[in-house]
Amino acid sequence: MAGSKPRRFRIVLGVTGSIACYKAVDLARYFIKRGANVRVVMTESATRFVSPLTFQSLTHNPVAQSFWTEGDSGSIGHIELADWAEAFVIAPATADSIAKLAMGSAESSLLATALATKAPIIIAPAMNSNMLSHPQTQENLTTLQGRGYEVVEPDSGLLACGWTGSGRLASNREIYVKTMRALGPADLLGKRVVISAGPTREMIDPVRYISNRSSGKMGLALANEAYRRGAVVTLIHGPMAGVASLSKDVTTVSVTSAAEMGEAIKTHAAGAQGAPRADVTIMAAAVADYRPVAERPQKIKKASFTPTIDLIENEDILKSLGMEHARRDGALLVGFAVETGTVEELLSEARSKLARKGADMIIANRAEDAFDKTTNQVWIVSGDTPPLHIETTSKKSIATAILDQVVARLRKRSGVELAH
Repeated sequence: MAGSKPRRFRIVLGVTGSIACYKAVDLARYFIKRGANVRVVMTESATRFVSPLTFQSLTHNPVAQSFWTEGDSGSIGHIELADWAEAFVIAPATADSIAKLAMGSAESSLLATALATKAPIIIAPAMNSNMLSHPQTQENLTTLQGRGYEVVEPDSGLLACGWTGSGRLASNREIYVKTMRALGPADLLGKRVVISAGPTREMIDPVRYISNRSSGKMGLALANEAYRRGAVVTLIHGPMAGVASLSKDVTTVSVTSAAEMGEAIKTHAAGAQGAPRADVTIMAAAVADYRPVAERPQKIKKASFTPTIDLIENEDILKSLGMEHARRDGALLVGFAVETGTVEELLSEARSKLARKGADMIIANRAEDAFDKTTNQVWIVSGDTPPLHIETTSKKSIATAILDQVVARLRKRSGVELAH
């Protein structure tokens, strides 16, 4: 796995006549920087805002803008483009283009490509707030969603018309993650996946706390990958950066202490207070084992600070989940183990933790491989197979490997044979 190159997805970017056309240039660059091969099809009105030459120079591919543009080897241009696409992203999508898509019009090369392609279609509306909220526009969007189109909800803010409200083209990141989800394997489609991430902070006084070096990057990678595979994702996280990079569709719950994380996990994973239970719970957070007996209400002055702090043990969230988990059918519980010793000591602790905590899998890793890094190496430990070693690679690739194992176990439990 380490060192393998990601596959280049073939993305057709459809650009319609909105002032947000200039953002489509940056979106094309965003896709290309992440390894996509991009081709562009424009409506005539879009060319009034941005020159086709801009997109051609950026993508190194010809830009389709007319029915009379031939495809490769003299083929029909929009048919060749429709067959080439693995995803068709229309951004910006105007109210007019959305109406014509819903009607099934083929009056432009862009619309004809949409009719001819079998690839998933992702549309990102951009328009005036009143146009967006108009019942006809909303009906058209609902119609397209009913046909399987993915709609990327627009952002709110200052619009080109001078209004402030909903209708701004969604961020490049949001359009990208929705596109990757549309291209994903959908092997977790509809599954509820709860992931914990980051450190906790156990307060000593209002300005001091006990914590650890966890960055939360592994949890973020898992949340992104679970979402890409179609899951309904909830991320419960301690103080950490990067949460804003997740799709708006991912539910995020911010906590500070281990106690707060435990309560959030009980609600979102274990189904407390009538909430639906998770199909998969992945405890990637570095939860503090101990907290001060009492938090001081005021900052402790240096003159009165004592060199010792009385601590009390926090609830073992993974073990509590394991006790509950043992009475559930089909759900999976995944824990993490981090150590500073040898690999043999790490694996021994992971096997022990697997039994003590009632988990299905333990992801074992070493502190020196994971903390403050964008890479990691892990050993996936379960009760019925030898440890699976994932050599040093990006945390994104580690997340993919972990969720491959999760999917395999879910299929095994449901009696579905794995595809070869």
